[in-house]
Amino acid sequence: MMRLLFTLLLAPFFLFAQQKYQLTGSVVEKGNVSIPGASVFIEGTTIGTQADANGHYVLKNIPTGRHRLVASMVGYLPKLVSLEFPAKISELNFNLEEDNKTLDEVRVVGSQDKIWEKQFRAFEKGFLGESFNRKEVYITNREVVDFSEDEDVFTAKASQPVQIVNKTLGYKITYFMDNFEKTNSLTAYKGLASFEKMVAEDAKQERRWQRNRVEAYEGSMKHFLKALVDNRVEEEGFNAFLLKPEYLNNLRRGLFFDRNNERHVAFKTAELAGPITTDGLRTLEWRIPMEIVFNKKRVTRPIFMDAPYPYTILIPKGLIQVTNTGDIMNPYSIEMRGDMGKIGMADLLPLDFDISQP
Repeated sequence: MMRLLFTLLLAPFFLFAQQKYQLTGSVVEKGNVSIPGASVFIEGTTIGTQADANGHYVLKNIPTGRHRLVASMVGYLPKLVSLEFPAKISELNFNLEEDNKTLDEVRVVGSQDKIWEKQFRAFEKGFLGESFNRKEVYITNREVVDFSEDEDVFTAKASQPVQIVNKTLGYKITYFMDNFEKTNSLTAYKGLASFEKMVAEDAKQERRWQRNRVEAYEGSMKHFLKALVDNRVEEEGFNAFLLKPEYLNNLRRGLFFDRNNERHVAFKTAELAGPITTDGLRTLEWRIPMEIVFNKKRVTRPIFMDAPYPYTILIPKGLIQVTNTGDIMNPYSIEMRGDMGKIGMADLLPLDFDISQP
């Protein structure tokens, strides 16, 4: 089984409430020169705006909680500020620095560049996921991505934000990629993302997007972690057990629903989630692998014959902190193997996605 460490985003502190707030300010560069058209957004969400001709912006519909605010523009380094709402300030100015290497590194891809094309296919599989439809999910500025290979490590870098169109879920994504690394056993990347909802051609397409978003959410890591902190793991369709470490590389020994308790260590989900902190976070504490199936979906080639469902192993790698909506603060704190580890940006929903209003 492929072993994947899938890191989506530099996840922000993100809470939702009925109260909404507004922030204004300007985006400038050296010498206090305005940057018209600069983007200002809450990282990982659909909440964003653009600066006007004078570099002035108004960001509306900001929920209660701590968020990562990002200002960006092609040719400049993105600026990130963490701010909690309600905030003591109503105005925030961004001063961006030029990224001198950006425009010089755009690659001109020739039709005969077969090596680069092969590398790009490998990057797509690791970055977008293992089962996306290329006709519906694709990178529109592929020429900004370049690659290097050093022994067993495949690395990608982007000279500009990677632009993704996702016609399956109905989003356009701008992804500021910090790094991407892939080995024979691991895929890891991190960065900042901004989502934009696409406009449906008709009601039929909007309904299709809503169905696909629900499908992407159900059984996802976000879904499972929210179920865990809400103490609703079984009610949401998950079966989860702590796995004895000696069984980690011998998965096909025995059955998933182990009646003799040879593979598993019993636990109660309520015991794993600590109290809510002042930042609205929950700390999850477990030290050995956890194996999970999502019994509301079925697979054709199951790991265990008694559990023909999507199967995942979660391995803790550090302090695991999540929001009450199931968003993980540090994606590097959990290693994913199995079905959850196969997903990518093509399956990613914005942090402000609401299952009740898909």
